Amino acid sequence: MRGLIRIGLIVLLALVAGLVFRGLFLASSQEAPRPKVIAKVGVCTAGQALPMGLLLKEDDFVWKETPEDQIKSTMIVKGSAVAARLVGAVIRRPVAEGVPLAERDVVFPDAPGFLAAALAPGMRAVSVAIDDVTGNAGLILPGDRVDLLLTQKLEDSLDGRSDRQVASETALSDLRVIAVGSSMKVPDNDGSSPSLRSAHTVTLEVSPEDAEKVAVATRLGQLSLALRSLASPRRAETVAPSPGDGEGEPGGIDALPDERMTLKPTWGEDVSMAMRMRDGNRKPHAAQPTQPAARPVQIFRGSQREGGQASGGFAAAPSPEFAVPSGIPAPLAESFIPDLRHAR
Repeated sequence: MRGLIRIGLIVLLALVAGLVFRGLFLASSQEAPRPKVIAKVGVCTAGQALPMGLLLKEDDFVWKETPEDQIKSTMIVKGSAVAARLVGAVIRRPVAEGVPLAERDVVFPDAPGFLAAALAPGMRAVSVAIDDVTGNAGLILPGDRVDLLLTQKLEDSLDGRSDRQVASETALSDLRVIAVGSSMKVPDNDGSSPSLRSAHTVTLEVSPEDAEKVAVATRLGQLSLALRSLASPRRAETVAPSPGDGEGEPGGIDALPDERMTLKPTWGEDVSMAMRMRDGNRKPHAAQPTQPAARPVQIFRGSQREGGQASGGFAAAPSPEFAVPSGIPAPLAESFIPDLRHAR
């Protein structure tokens, strides 16, 4: 009886050991549990410091991958309807580099008061008429910076010279384009937005004083636009001047000196050789040099001195006793005659 009990215990222990080893084997063969994968979404972030009043371009912001559990309701997510309208919108308040943009930070082109929001503090918006030539063939877009050129024909030329009747000059420099036609948004690359090539006006951001100059320039002659490089450092400095600064601080209207001070008008003679050749005979000739006035000459006859006059600034010939070589100027003749007397 005891033998059967022992056998039963041995079998039971063997079964338990087998189950334990089987559990350990299965546990070692199973893979470690994978961590939970959190999806990431692109969030609109300022790619550089964005001043107030800046018209957004594609290179002004970047899409930063952010985990879904860190997304806030105020953030602009890639692929959303708001994200599709960012290009051409205006920054409502300054945004530091790397800070996520919120919908409340921008004003969209179709929103009321967009033009006023696009203007920097203290600035004005004026429109000028353009065509395919004066407007750079429709290649100027909102947000670009341009120079305003004035070409005029002067009714009263200088000294009757036709080469001084037509002149061109840079009336205003480094102006920001607010709108082209009635559009204040850069066209999309997919062609869904209307083209700006048929626009007949361009709206520029100017100071109050320059707004008056533009009004006068439109009456003087033809206005043209010259597109400036986007690499200009003035873009970030002059887009959003601080209210009431005017002391050359960063972001002020007077951040850099006016380029017009170093520019001169271009006349017809500077461009056309034909004008220079045609009007060459009309130009006043250079005045011929006049003969110097006669200078007095002292003539010595023995121990006596006489006053003389030489015409043309040359010494008159004295008596044969003290002949002076011809062609000697009066000052030399004056000192030459006494020397001859003493030499004698």
